Amino acid sequence: MASEEKQEKAKALFESRFMSIILMLTLVVMGALFIVIIWILFSQEIALNVLMYIGIGAGSGAILTIFSLFIFLKLEKNFDRNILFLFTMGVLAISLILSLILKYSVSDPTQGNWLFIYTSSVGLGITTGIAISYLLLAMFKSKLVENRKIEKDFEENTNENEE
Repeated sequence: MASEEKQEKAKALFESRFMSIILMLTLVVMGALFIVIIWILFSQEIALNVLMYIGIGAGSGAILTIFSLFIFLKLEKNFDRNILFLFTMGVLAISLILSLILKYSVSDPTQGNWLFIYTSSVGLGITTGIAISYLLLAMFKSKLVENRKIEKDFEENTNENEE
């Protein structure tokens, strides 16, 4: 019975980390595809502008991720990866809403379209920055991203079962 619990907890820990990494890799791929599609549809110059806005967003996304992880670490609360995913989804939703507002609030349709693309680029950049910073921290097993409570319980149960 204890062995089955240990296997279930190990499986849950692996699945949680695996899904986190897969979702973050998906965001990075989505950002790269956005740049490629802009390059194909428009031109290299416009794709470089979009890349610049994605870079600005990525830097701010990385800063937001590290600050939020430091806050969770200092509060000594159990960091739940779902909070970071909800934050990422919120950024994407707000970015889409702002993009649509800017597109339809500007009287010039061409300028509205470019505002839509650039605002979407910044939002996608923020989420890509969150994804890249989280992936790097997870790959190097930083103390900022480890789930202390689950891992501590798993280690305690492993030690109890060995004795």
